[in-house]
Amino acid sequence: MRIPMLEDAVRALSPSPGFGFQKTLTSGLSSGLSDTPLTLEPNIPGGSPFSFCEVSRSTDLFDIASVELTKQPVYIDDEFTVHLYGTFQKSFTPNATLDLMVDCGSHCEEYGAPPGESPGETVTANFCEMSGIEQPLGGKKKNNATCPPEKGYALISSPGYVMPMFFSTPGWYNFTFDAKTAEGERIYCLTAEVCLRWEDEEKNKHYPPGPWNKCRWPR
Repeated sequence: MRIPMLEDAVRALSPSPGFGFQKTLTSGLSSGLSDTPLTLEPNIPGGSPFSFCEVSRSTDLFDIASVELTKQPVYIDDEFTVHLYGTFQKSFTPNATLDLMVDCGSHCEEYGAPPGESPGETVTANFCEMSGIEQPLGGKKKNNATCPPEKGYALISSPGYVMPMFFSTPGWYNFTFDAKTAEGERIYCLTAEVCLRWEDEEKNKHYPPGPWNKCRWPR
């Protein structure tokens, strides 16, 4: 089963020719180093709606300390930036990837999906193109010429834009960001189920009624 609103959403995640830090809203293989899940609180420090994925492990190459959003709540047609603070356990070879997935999360049945199914869409992007990495903090951001990062503390910043062309329908969206090295080691995996709406309530009234009409940020 395919949910049209999710197909539109994943198009917004797809990198286009010349893709860099353009306005785009920006899941898995185990690292192979450990099968022990992270025993952390569901939500990561920083006040964002992000949490670790079920596939996250203590051996992931980027040990995330906090995740911050520059704007909350986030509405359709909003710009924002995601800041990941943490420590790279080691460097890695070029050509790391970032899988970007959108699905209906815990609300799939409300969208008409059969019980137990979670239809979604996924695209894969270049990790370095999607990640503005500062090492040391306050220093020059690493780009394709200086990425992958070095071992040590770092800030990863990724700008986002909830593009109305693709996210026009108010409702719940589940986003998963799964970064892996070219060899398949996990760098990090984050997920967030959020409610996206128009800030102008009059615009929200233009869409078909359903349980999603009354959702509020973050979920």
